[in-house]
Amino acid sequence: MTSGPVIVAALVLASGAGRLLRHLGGLLRRRPTERSTEMTSTPPTFPLRIYHWRWEILAVTLLPYGVVTFALWAGPLRASAVLAAALGLAVLRRRQVQDRIHAIRLQHRLRAVFPHLRLPGGRLPAILWSRPRGGDIVVSLFGREAFEHLHRNRTVLAAACAVPEVYVDRHPRYAGLVTLTISPTAPKREPGRASLPSNVVPLRAHS
Repeated sequence: MTSGPVIVAALVLASGAGRLLRHLGGLLRRRPTERSTEMTSTPPTFPLRIYHWRWEILAVTLLPYGVVTFALWAGPLRASAVLAAALGLAVLRRRQVQDRIHAIRLQHRLRAVFPHLRLPGGRLPAILWSRPRGGDIVVSLFGREAFEHLHRNRTVLAAACAVPEVYVDRHPRYAGLVTLTISPTAPKREPGRASLPSNVVPLRAHS
């Protein structure tokens, strides 16, 4: 009988292979004359693509496997009770759940707009993680040469995320890290932060 980890590994590999084949098919179908800004950017590697879609892959592989395995181990009665408790907790904390899902969605929106910004060297900044923080969504990026260019294109980032303002800040300690603070509210009057790309703002997200 096939073990559970082997099944999960096969599903993850199949999902990643399918996305890679669709990506390669799109490149092959593109005519040489149809050049766009995406062609000037270096595409992410396959492991990085897996990391980008980690939550979706886990949602369709490990989560169903874990639920089925627990239901078979615990029995119908206990499994139903635990499922009802989990659903009740999700309803009580639905705002936090919605914010977390929204943070994941914004990652994909940012990755879609990065190739159109003509970043220096054609290297796209790597999104490390995103998290809700005080009503905003804080996104941590790794890109040594991306800060000033992202700062100049704040309006483009805001339009891609459908928010009024996106703040771009350097990390106060690590030069290669950049923080995007995606704010759903009207921009605050902080001219020093908004107009000076060399200004370092020690956000709480960095602590």
